[in-house]
Amino acid sequence: MEMCRGPCSHLISLLLFLLHSEAACRPLGRRPCRMQAFRIWDINQKTFYLRNNQLVAGYLQGPNIKLEEKIDMVPIDPHAMFLGIRGGKLCLSCVKSGDDMRLQLEAVNITNLSGTKEQDKRFSFIRSDNGPTTSFESAACPGWFICTALEADQPVSLTNRPEDTLVVTKFYFQEDQ
Repeated sequence: MEMCRGPCSHLISLLLFLLHSEAACRPLGRRPCRMQAFRIWDINQKTFYLRNNQLVAGYLQGPNIKLEEKIDMVPIDPHAMFLGIRGGKLCLSCVKSGDDMRLQLEAVNITNLSGTKEQDKRFSFIRSDNGPTTSFESAACPGWFICTALEADQPVSLTNRPEDTLVVTKFYFQEDQ
């Protein structure tokens, strides 16, 4: 049998790595617990950073670039995931506030969450890729999407009107190297 060369061999190596890491990370058939860090920025090039314990999106330049928050992600299934920051110590969640839904950061370890526990559902987001961009819908609050405002340095929040021109729900989501 001839060995595959080029992109094919890279793909085989990647698949073998994923199979090995998934099996090692699924004790007793539980979900994968491998956390990955991602860079995220909206289609207007605003990156996420923390200001006064709130996640905001803005244009970071020069020495401020070090303020950029990486998004930590733990997959639940192929499309659902938990999202956090600060090494998975602060998790994004969707909570009901009156008639509205609100995105908040909770001091919960992302690797301790379970995709099968109802109380952890508020931390789950469904990733939808559309070409080069990605959107994130709350699993606990269907129809509510993570968004940024058009203006810079505004809080990252949730919207149930993803087609609204005053918010951005499309992001570039790239594994951090």
